[in-house]
Amino acid sequence: MGGIEDKIKDIETELKKTQYNKATEHHIGRLKAKMSKLQMDLEMQHKGGGEGFSIPKTGDATVSLIGYPNVGKSSLLNRITDAESEVGNFSFTTLKPIPGTMTYKGAQIQIVDLPGVIENASSGAGRGREILSVARNSDLILVISDTRTTGISKIVNELYKVGIVLNRSRKNISIKKKHSGGIKIYAPRYLNTDSETIINILKEFKIASADVYIRQNITAEDLIEHLRSGTVYIPAMLVINKIDLDPGYEPIGEPGISDFKVIKISAQTGYGIEDLKEEIYRSLDLIRVYMREKSGKIDLERPLVLTSGAMVRDVVRRISREMLASFRYAILSGPNRKFRELRVGLDYELLDEDSVTIISRY
Repeated sequence: MGGIEDKIKDIETELKKTQYNKATEHHIGRLKAKMSKLQMDLEMQHKGGGEGFSIPKTGDATVSLIGYPNVGKSSLLNRITDAESEVGNFSFTTLKPIPGTMTYKGAQIQIVDLPGVIENASSGAGRGREILSVARNSDLILVISDTRTTGISKIVNELYKVGIVLNRSRKNISIKKKHSGGIKIYAPRYLNTDSETIINILKEFKIASADVYIRQNITAEDLIEHLRSGTVYIPAMLVINKIDLDPGYEPIGEPGISDFKVIKISAQTGYGIEDLKEEIYRSLDLIRVYMREKSGKIDLERPLVLTSGAMVRDVVRRISREMLASFRYAILSGPNRKFRELRVGLDYELLDEDSVTIISRY
């Protein structure tokens, strides 16, 4: 195992020493691809031994709290959920993931407090790989910091090393491998990388012949992420805790935060907590759907909580899969509809606060 880790460190050192320009672009692309491949190999080795943390997903969505030790993650968990996580003024109070449930606007949102991350967590330091693996199953990640802590970019990088990409979406790339014929690239005229770099990266992943379809502008990193098995793309926010200790604090110049929505809070006093809850709900892109009986009575107490873009089919399936066979049509109404009532089929998209009546054939 140490051999792979040493190779990764050697490549990281070379990347830091290599200045990026047109002459070094191909070399840097190949180094990054080689490092990503080694990280995949390291991950496979770690899967072969030891027990990791296991947190069953519950509720309508899962949010992970991740950050350095002693930034107040446990205090925040206790503030916004029904959990009772131990709080202390020393590092590593939390030694295993602790889940709690935040109820907000009818949604049951699972919040998981992860043990503090340390440098080289992605290589296994401080059970780091097991901690980070829990974050892979999140619908949203809150990177927790405070007014005294720096190094957000290091946390982002540790997540990236285990295939967790924050605040970016998967690029439209498809690769059809062939037995011969070399690599043919079909792409827009202008890319933030070139054909030679693309071919070098593919060869590092043992692809010598393929048709590569790139349907939007990409970087070398985008292609590497596509080739790396198990890459997940998760939205994230930066939460600055303990703002009561320095009310005027601004995280200006902190590397790695330009892509983050920044929320300032105090888990101790409650400052900013309601704003944080609203941002969590908004970032999860949830909608509430209320069931209406044939009599017209609407159950406003227990909405079905779904992800934006959900269809009538998802509501029917949530109630009963057997109901799909007997489904006739649905009647929709809601404050976000232009018309008072709509009669629709299974593949009609729902809006937030829709009321739904399901009509069956029998």
